[in-house]
Amino acid sequence: MKNKIISTLIIILVFTFYVEAKYVRFAVNMQNSGMLNSNDAYMSSTFQSAIGMGGDLTHGFLHLTQSTTDTNIYSAIYNIPAFQMYEYQFEMGVAGYDMENIPVESQSLLNGYRWLYIDSLSNDTLNLPAVYYSGNNSATEIMYRIKVNMSNESVSPDGVHIAGNFQNNDPASTIMYSFGNSVYEYMAYLDPATQIEYKFYNGNTVVTSEIVPSACSQGGNRIIALVDSAQILPTVCFSDCVNCSPLITTNIGDNKLFDFAPNPMEDASTLTFNDNALSHSVSIIDMQGRTLKQINHITSNVIEINREMLAASCYFLQIVNDQNETSMLKLVIE
Repeated sequence: MKNKIISTLIIILVFTFYVEAKYVRFAVNMQNSGMLNSNDAYMSSTFQSAIGMGGDLTHGFLHLTQSTTDTNIYSAIYNIPAFQMYEYQFEMGVAGYDMENIPVESQSLLNGYRWLYIDSLSNDTLNLPAVYYSGNNSATEIMYRIKVNMSNESVSPDGVHIAGNFQNNDPASTIMYSFGNSVYEYMAYLDPATQIEYKFYNGNTVVTSEIVPSACSQGGNRIIALVDSAQILPTVCFSDCVNCSPLITTNIGDNKLFDFAPNPMEDASTLTFNDNALSHSVSIIDMQGRTLKQINHITSNVIEINREMLAASCYFLQIVNDQNETSMLKLVIE
């Protein structure tokens, strides 16, 4: 009788795990990695202990198999507990003798690895793009990291979602994830040279959509005019054109955290960071909320901002540091 009870408990535990788990296919394109041995592709992740494949982020347990149709692609499928965020990275060699350098655009805000949030228990397999080793993009798609600040909203128990023409405008299928700072994120892999329309939802139904101001919308949607290069889009507030963090809109020279001169600008100005952060990204945004230029992963404390082809007008200069703290500054070009 005792053995029967133990067997029943084991069956229940195994059943519970698989009910709450999701199959995920991880893939990497090793074309530019310099890898010579077809058996050398591995990955490590924070889900390893949960599935009994070594300790989290240990080497040599998660082996990737070379594709027979495209020998640059290596992949593996794992059944992972759902409704959690995981970090991972691709490696070469059973001992992890070479680990990829993950671009800042693809990094988790926790430890700098790649990341994903598993939000589904559906029976299908989640196929992640085969991104280039140490890269953001796949061979056919470009990564855009999209963020919305929900600090002025009471977030729905159903979560924050994004929907657009890149995923059939379905507000129920694409949830966003927050690293605990009221900013929700989604990594979108988009077709190059396309125009993307999207909006955010405080919930997962059509009636929970934001109302995007006309100054930064087209047909009521936010716009990526032309998908061209991997980037982190400027954080915006739900139903607003700019971030809802405390904003600095006076002359930046009055702010001790930054120095920007000359402002107004004619040809170029110098931006100096005094906030002790290790890295920054800077975006130039027009009065319609469109991102005209973005410079990512600035690790020096001084950078020159060039006018280039910008017309004489007023703009916003958005600065985001590695703590996801944002300042919005007024830039005048004469």
